[in-house]
Parts: sequence; structure tokens; C-alpha cells
Amino acid sequence: MAVETVGKTLQTIVGPAVEVKAIGTPLATEASPLRPDVLAAITKTVHTLHPGVTVVPTQEAGATDGIFFRAAGIPTYGVDGSFIKDSDDFTHGLDERIPVKSFYGDLQYWYLLVKALSAPKS
Repeated sequence: MAVETVGKTLQTIVGPAVEVKAIGTPLATEASPLRPDVLAAITKTVHTLHPGVTVVPTQEAGATDGIFFRAAGIPTYGVDGSFIKDSDDFTHGLDERIPVKSFYGDLQYWYLLVKALSAPKS
């Protein structure tokens, strides 16, 4: 979505009493295409560790460095292998942490995902 469109939408939402203004020079990029091979590798990994869990592609609301890779023409994806309760999620807080079991589960997830993504094509 164009930066101008986002600004106009936000202005409409907050109304004329609030000024919506970009800080710096916003960089907009198109979403990376949803590649079937990447989604298959993620799904295989998730099902290896958590059989039956549905894998649903979503758009991350937070900011990442991926915008700079996409601007350079490099498709970029964010994936997360963490399976934790909402009450255990302290992402980016003053007390950021995850349960020990989740940490080791993440290591296993990334090991399997990198193997799946780097395997020779059959």
C-alpha cells in the first residue's frame, strides 16, 4: 500500500483535530510473494513438531529489516517457531523472556526448517 494511502487512511480515522505526519522518509515495498516451496517447508517443520497445527500466513504488524531487503528485490519472510501461551509472551517488554522449553523448541524448529529449506530439490 502506498505511503500516501496509509497517511490518508490514518487521517480519516483520527479526524481533523489530529495531524498525521510521517517522521523521516517512509520506505514502502510490496509484500513478498507467498512461495509454495517456502510455505511447504514451514508446514512440514510445524507438523513434525506439532502434528495437526494449521499454518496460516499472516502479515506482521511490527517493523523488521525485511523492508530493506524487499526494496532491494530480495523476497523476505518472517517465521516464528515459538509456541507459548499469551501469558508467557513478554516480547520486547522490560522483562523480555520466553520459557526455557520454548527456547529449546525454537532451536529444534529452526534446525528442521533450515534443513527443509536447504534440501536439494527432488
